[in-house]
Amino acid sequence: MSQANTFQTILNNKVTDHDVILPIIAEHERQIRFSGFTADSAFELGSTIRSLFLERYGSAGDKGIVIAIELFNGHRLFSAVVGHSPAVAAGNWEWAHGKSNTVRKTSKSSLRVGVELAKGGKQPENSMLPFPEYACHGGGFPVWIKGVDVAPIGVILVSGLPQLEDHQLIVDSIAKVSYLLADPSK
Repeated sequence: MSQANTFQTILNNKVTDHDVILPIIAEHERQIRFSGFTADSAFELGSTIRSLFLERYGSAGDKGIVIAIELFNGHRLFSAVVGHSPAVAAGNWEWAHGKSNTVRKTSKSSLRVGVELAKGGKQPENSMLPFPEYACHGGGFPVWIKGVDVAPIGVILVSGLPQLEDHQLIVDSIAKVSYLLADPSK
């Protein structure tokens, strides 16, 4: 079974086995490296996340998300709200901010950090990752550039769905714009 199918099975069956989830998340992070990242790249990816959300969830009033793509130098390259109140509220931005801080501090996806902590029986608050400053839940994904292994340059954020779905929406959207990962010189 492919990793995408395995992860979809996890989503469908609500599997919480950390030994199953962690290698899949780590592989997402290992494989997803952008050849470069511009405002145009962020707009295209953010728009794809929005479109894929609408494709999956329609304009259902009970679901909504916030999307942001930020660089760690302070630039917010993309920002959107999809859905209506009460499905989307100001608290979603607080969660997105916490996920961004988690990715910035750990250089890992916020889902991976949360699963690693849970697997070790640790609470985020006891690991110097207190909420709301940090959010160790799915929906924050690092923007890595190929050949730059020191740290990610930014973060892709989704908040509003269950954490596995937030994470998977990002990964599936990146797959739809996978040409952004390709080296343009080849």
